[in-house]
Amino acid sequence: MGKSLLTGKRSYALKSKARVFALAVVKLARKLRKNKEAILSAQFLRSGTSIGANLAEVRFSTTRGDRLAKNAIALKEAGETLYWIELFQDMGTIKPDGEFSTMHADCLSIIELLKRAIIYDRSVRHREDREAKAMKPPRRKASN
Repeated sequence: MGKSLLTGKRSYALKSKARVFALAVVKLARKLRKNKEAILSAQFLRSGTSIGANLAEVRFSTTRGDRLAKNAIALKEAGETLYWIELFQDMGTIKPDGEFSTMHADCLSIIELLKRAIIYDRSVRHREDREAKAMKPPRRKASN
């Protein structure tokens, strides 16, 4: 199996960023619960913390396909979380100069890192598939 973009320093940076982001999500979700926004809070909490959880699962993936799937799920969850953040901004829950004002930019940053990781892993997977096909001997036609 080839090297993933999500190894070493880049992997650590993305996982670390996702973990810090998840902590901010938990903090905002608690604030939303106090403001009687329990349903929105629960959805936001699930999607926002799922990003890091899926990245943690990448560490134990056994195949490149499994790694791609977990990164794709993390990307979808990040997209949903971005939706909730934008909704909270429109509702006035997140103020431009307030405590959670960087959440939108942080989420966009995570999305971009995940996109790059997925693109890289897909290109490596395609290259490996092509190399494997090239190494297979051609099929012989059955003689009648």
